[in-house]
Amino acid sequence: MIDRNTLRVKSPVYAGLLFIVFALSGCDSAKTPDEVTRSFWTALIDNDLTTAESYVTDASKASLAASSHDYSNITSLETGKMIIDGDIASVETILKSEETSLSARPFETALVFENELWRIDYLQTRQNMAGTVFDDFFKSLQNLGERFQNQFEKQLPLLEKEIESFGEQLQKQLEEFGRQLEKKLPSKQPEPQPDTI
Repeated sequence: MIDRNTLRVKSPVYAGLLFIVFALSGCDSAKTPDEVTRSFWTALIDNDLTTAESYVTDASKASLAASSHDYSNITSLETGKMIIDGDIASVETILKSEETSLSARPFETALVFENELWRIDYLQTRQNMAGTVFDDFFKSLQNLGERFQNQFEKQLPLLEKEIESFGEQLQKQLEEFGRQLEKKLPSKQPEPQPDTI
C-alpha cells in the first residue's frame, strides 16, 4: 500500500531537484549569438581549439582545424550590432591587437541555428574577415586617388599658366628662327629667260 504522507514529502523535493537538473542542463544550450561569438573568439585567442570547435557548425569543423590561426596578439574582443534573421545571424566583431600600427577592423561573425543551438559559420566568417582587409585596401586606394585628384586640381591653374607661357616662348622662338633664316638665305631674283623661238 502507498503511504500518501511519504508522497507529499518526497514530491516537492523530487520536483525541486528535477527543476534544478533541467535548469542547469538548459543553461548551456540557451546561448545567444553574441554569447556564442564571444565564447568562440575567446577560445581561439586562448588557443583552445577544442573549445572553439564546439561552437562551430559541423560543416566548419574541418576548415577550423585545417586553418592556421594565431590570435595570441589580440588584447581585447568587442562585439557590436547583432542581427538575427530566422536561422542565420551575424554579430559585429572587433579584435584589437597589441600592435598599435594595425587598426582594429570590424567584421561580421556569421552564425547558423543548427541542432537547436547557435553555431559559428567559420567559412563565412573567414570570408567576412578577408573582405574587410580588401575593403580597407580599396578604401586606401580610393583615398590615395582622391588626394591625387585634389592635388592635381590645385596645381591645374599653375600648370595651365606654364603651358601658356611655354607656348608664347615657343612662338617667339619660331618667329626669331624665321627671321634668322631670312637673313642668312640670299633672296633669289628670278633670272631673265632667254627668248626662244
